[in-house]
Amino acid sequence: MHLKFTGRKLLLSFATLMMLTCGGTITAFAHNLTAAIQSVTIDTATKNTININVSTNGDSTGTDGKLYIFEIKPYQSDLSGRSDPIASAPIAGNMDFSASLLAGPGEKRIYSAFTAAVKENGKYQMVGSRHYITNPEVLATNTDPALNPGKKGLRIENYLADDAISMNIKHAGLDLATEHFFGKGIWYYYEGKNYQINADMISYIDQSVKKLSDNGVAVTLVLLNSWNPAYPELYRPGVTQQAGNVALYYDFNVETESGYRAIKAMASFLAKRYNGKNGYGKVTNWVIGNEINNQYWNYAGISDITTYVRMYQRAFRVFYTAMKSESANDNVMFSLDLYWNMLPESGVFGKYKARDVLDTFNNIDIEEGRIDWGLALHPYPYPLVSPNFWDDLTTNQGKVTTDVNSPIVTFANLNVITDYMQNAGMLDTHGKVRHIFLTEQGFTSVSGQGQDVSQEQAAAVAYAYYIVYNNPYIDAMLLTRQIDVAAGDGMSDGLEYVGKDANGQEVMIHKPARDVFANIDNPALTQQTSEFAKAVVGITDWNQVIPGFRYPGQ
Repeated sequence: MHLKFTGRKLLLSFATLMMLTCGGTITAFAHNLTAAIQSVTIDTATKNTININVSTNGDSTGTDGKLYIFEIKPYQSDLSGRSDPIASAPIAGNMDFSASLLAGPGEKRIYSAFTAAVKENGKYQMVGSRHYITNPEVLATNTDPALNPGKKGLRIENYLADDAISMNIKHAGLDLATEHFFGKGIWYYYEGKNYQINADMISYIDQSVKKLSDNGVAVTLVLLNSWNPAYPELYRPGVTQQAGNVALYYDFNVETESGYRAIKAMASFLAKRYNGKNGYGKVTNWVIGNEINNQYWNYAGISDITTYVRMYQRAFRVFYTAMKSESANDNVMFSLDLYWNMLPESGVFGKYKARDVLDTFNNIDIEEGRIDWGLALHPYPYPLVSPNFWDDLTTNQGKVTTDVNSPIVTFANLNVITDYMQNAGMLDTHGKVRHIFLTEQGFTSVSGQGQDVSQEQAAAVAYAYYIVYNNPYIDAMLLTRQIDVAAGDGMSDGLEYVGKDANGQEVMIHKPARDVFANIDNPALTQQTSEFAKAVVGITDWNQVIPGFRYPGQ
């Protein structure tokens, strides 16, 4: 287009230039609005309304003068083809919106995110990040405090629940194979659709959860998503079954509508089933996936850490929302391994430093709506085939140190992470240190050279428990394992093993570590139980290695 200057100075703003296009077509101004959703909460009085607060720069240039609020699902990346805002108002500086929590018959918007948009050129354009509801717990009918009768816990075998209870455990860890969740036997109607749930698997979990919780044990359920070709909706689009050395478990899929609906149904069913009010027992703590800083345990096929963590977190929020909207004080966590500031040494694809994953998760949480997630750590000794973690600071060529940049965190320097979690940017929405559980770690009774180190294993159990007991920021420690299994990691980390008696019959044989574990938290027995461990560790007093040390009961 030719511009003819007339005797006066012509000033063209950037916005005016944007109106001019080849061929003489005039389009709408580009918008100058900036907007950020500050909060999305369920109204605590009505519990059926969503309150949304948005801050803007108030500039309506290039728009129709209104700001629109859209509901957006995890699998939706923009507003292409959308014309269904749930609220709108003339653009102002600080704006408040409200919308119904109900999206339709039987469907609530508690799992959705919300985004601000403008109408430009007849189309809606997002003008800020998505933001999720941050207080689903206001809908919960179970508002009991989270059960935590002590810090001693064990990852158990379902069929050995009685044996675990006999060791006076306060916490128990169970795994649920989510790839077998759907099946036959239980009908579950959710959001207008019937789902068939695998009754055999659920019945198996029911027995242990009920027995444990009826005995006052806090149950932690770890959700692990292996491969099942019968339910492709459980996996991210484009992900295929990987070789055994590449991936064992897979990221939960909320990137398709079918996957999102399946994960919502799964999460909702589990939250309701194990809310402690339906006769099936209570699950108090939930861990979504396993060691997510290594895709061997949570394969998504994404190499970029931010994209990977964002996808994981959107699935995590579905589970978090389901659990918290049923039982307000449940702990919902993600797990990290011991590779704090170095890449995991196992696995072949998608390996990240645990601290980088933690920071990325936290940053996205701040961006998309802060919730009270918890942390599940696995501070195994290094190397795994040595139970003597008290030597880790001196025998690992600087891989285990006492500063925040330590490549690896074990029990020898566990305070590195609890100190880090006390930083202001890591605190929960109430300004407190987040819940931290040690949900998987164990000590071998057979060294990497095949030597019997059962006394060292027993000493490690005592020492580790004392570290946890004296650290106010650790909620619980769940040892692995109850019995030895062939896990391929070179460890014999059970408290027991299957042997044979004089008649050749299979029996459970106790290692020294079992008796230590059974009595270590008993104020009447703990000192005599752990006395032998001082010589094994090389000390004469626990205060030498645990500042301010106190025995259980003191």
